[in-house]
Amino acid sequence: MLLELLLIPCLFISFSGWGAWANMLLRNKTESFSLTVTLGLAFFSIWVGLLSFFTPLTFYVETVLLILSVIPFLFKKLRVYTFLFPKALLKSGWFWFFCIIVIFAGTFYPFRPDHFYYYEPTLRWLNRYGLVIGVANIDWLLGQMSVFHILQAGLDQTLDLFERINSFIAILFLIYIYERKAYWLLLVIPFYFLFIQAPSPDVAIVFLSLMVVNELCFYYRVDNYKTVLIISVFTFAIKPVAFWLPLWVFIAGLFLNKKELKDYRLYLIPALIVVLFLIKNAIVSSTLFYPVSFTKLNTYWLPDLRILELSDQKASMLTFNHLFTENEITGMTFFRELYYWLTISKLQTIINCAILVTILAFSVFSIIKKDRLYLLLGIIIVVKTALIFSFSGQYRFLLDGLYPLLFLMVSPIRIGRTKIQMAGLFLSFFFLVLISYPPLLKRAIPDFKLTAWMNGFKKETLLIPGRYVVENYAKETIGNLDFYISSTPYTFDTPPPAFSQKGLLFYRELGIFPQWKDSTYIRSGFYMKTLTTEEKEKLEGILETYFP
Repeated sequence: MLLELLLIPCLFISFSGWGAWANMLLRNKTESFSLTVTLGLAFFSIWVGLLSFFTPLTFYVETVLLILSVIPFLFKKLRVYTFLFPKALLKSGWFWFFCIIVIFAGTFYPFRPDHFYYYEPTLRWLNRYGLVIGVANIDWLLGQMSVFHILQAGLDQTLDLFERINSFIAILFLIYIYERKAYWLLLVIPFYFLFIQAPSPDVAIVFLSLMVVNELCFYYRVDNYKTVLIISVFTFAIKPVAFWLPLWVFIAGLFLNKKELKDYRLYLIPALIVVLFLIKNAIVSSTLFYPVSFTKLNTYWLPDLRILELSDQKASMLTFNHLFTENEITGMTFFRELYYWLTISKLQTIINCAILVTILAFSVFSIIKKDRLYLLLGIIIVVKTALIFSFSGQYRFLLDGLYPLLFLMVSPIRIGRTKIQMAGLFLSFFFLVLISYPPLLKRAIPDFKLTAWMNGFKKETLLIPGRYVVENYAKETIGNLDFYISSTPYTFDTPPPAFSQKGLLFYRELGIFPQWKDSTYIRSGFYMKTLTTEEKEKLEGILETYFP
């Protein structure tokens, strides 16, 4: 925790510098510190993404990017594009108290399963190789390589040594709340104490979505529209389930000020972000939207189509908590699917019903308000919900659209700032207690699966955030691929390319195995090859040796 207290201010300085570069390029006049930093976050991600096409994201690359970020503070002509930390917040005890709570919550040992399956292995690949052609052939989860993890990989050897970027984003969100006096948003942050220990993109898309919605609904100015549009497209690039946000911002812009928003230059940076997003997807998985199989490109590094089909099936089955097979789900009518989705388990039933009730309530609210922005937002969120439900109705894919609806509905309610802050403080302590004592949470909510991964509070995290270290692996070869085998079910701290027992069994079942296209030139990437008889025997021997 103490080390994070030193590193997080450094992140703010760096992203303020990138925000200054962005303001200069866009001739931006926004004077919001939080929006400038958020814009800097987006521009830093663009540059890191571009570099990852050509080079590993090493310590030296990070150092160069860090030097570039402080240049605006050194020259008077550039310094006018930087904005200082709001002076009013320096005197706000409430703000600093919330900051300390957020940083403390972010120092716990990670307990999101995706942290071990996907987040950490992704960072290892980016640090060692950058973006590699066909990396999804090694593990289909790597095909989801988020822009958020490319951003993270550009920081994890200098300013974010413990991969707590979400603690930084939560504090950035806090600054925005106090800058705009949008105190109702304080009530959202504690729910994400379940996510901020790991580089989960879910934190960023919810907080950035709320910032954009608040900005467009209550603080719209033509000068700020460029910033809001870029942030909304950046949010989509982090996680495509947030597609509704740039769509809403773009259409809303046509309503709000048609004349100024017709300038094509306004859309160059958003278009660049989308193009980079699509190219990144094509490189790592040969699909434009992984793992949506109909967006596939016919290249040598396209994963085996059976893997894409299994991924689609897995998403559908996950919607129903693996209670039904793919054939059973396919045979259901829409209303039968909806019925089962709403009655899966006690916890999920409550959450899923709450989602539908919120959408219906907002629909009525927007009609009563007769506000075009609200009506448009309600329609787009209904479309998003229907699309998400059609392929993977996991509730966390819906939350980035749900929280803005709740926020807009409660915003007209006038309650004193102190009362809302006290409610936020109560929620913060409530969630801190839950993640600090997992057995208590397990007894309270038996269906909540994360308790199996939780470690609770450890006193050593008061100095250094919790990180797991195993580093027990072996090296083997099949064909021209040298790879590592993890002794655990996860490959989060195993050098890439790495496989767990589950991954090796999966490829044995399919009779395929990834290979380098050219083992002397790593950036040529991977393709999937059918195993020969000798290679099948070799794979069987490896499984018998390490997993008897």
